[in-house]
Amino acid sequence: MIEPIVCVKDVKFSYPAGISAINGVSLEIRQGERVAILGPNGSGKSTLILLIAGLLSPKKGEITVFGEKTTSKDFQKFRSRIGIVFQDPDDQLFTQSVIEDIEYGPKNLKLPEEDIKQRSAHVLEKMGIRHLKDRPPHRLSFGEKKKVSLATALVLKPELLILDEPTANLDLVSRRGLIETLNELNRAGTTVIVSTHDVEALPELADRIIVISHGLLHGEGETRKVLQDAKLLESSGLEPPTIVKLFTELKAQGLISRVPITAAEGKAELVKLLKDHKEKST
Repeated sequence: MIEPIVCVKDVKFSYPAGISAINGVSLEIRQGERVAILGPNGSGKSTLILLIAGLLSPKKGEITVFGEKTTSKDFQKFRSRIGIVFQDPDDQLFTQSVIEDIEYGPKNLKLPEEDIKQRSAHVLEKMGIRHLKDRPPHRLSFGEKKKVSLATALVLKPELLILDEPTANLDLVSRRGLIETLNELNRAGTTVIVSTHDVEALPELADRIIVISHGLLHGEGETRKVLQDAKLLESSGLEPPTIVKLFTELKAQGLISRVPITAAEGKAELVKLLKDHKEKST
């Protein structure tokens, strides 16, 4: 069995004001997985990914990433293997131009200048933002900022990519491009962890879902199973995707035998349903 690259053991975390955010969470994530940490706003999921990235330290329990405790002094040398993209791109972009932001990480790691230029040119092309490279980040649209913030993580060629609410406030074209990019990276070997409350995007973003609510782990499992578990989702302050709710009703009426979780699966079920209906009518 593949060893986990992320191990969270009975972790608790509270903010200075005494607000408890994580209350004894344990989980594992293995190399090459696409995992979604799903929960409503205020559930603690954003705090959890900051803990995994080593940007916060647990008050109790421990987290290991690549076999090293995130609280260890030696963990610093693993940071170049981890990319993180914050929910608000303004938290990530701080220089005078897009290219400066993208090159900041590699320069901080003291990579060779030629390597930095090659990596930056590649990621600009990959994200379709080459035309923005000399623009100041504060002059960009929100969607453009999202792409640039992702580029600042990708330029480091991370083995583990962590994203907080990556689809939030994106238009449909940008959302589709983001999902395709993340899945392409995953196919190339990058482990992807996504924190989100966007259940509609999960069928194409994750193979496994971990449900967090009120700082507790409420459940986990394969994406199809979790998205069809209305009781689990509703008890966590969430709802199943629209397509799941629709076809669950059709199944309850005996019209279909399988509940789809993607548009493509839904189309196939409707075609089959109409075909069966036509055959019965003739």
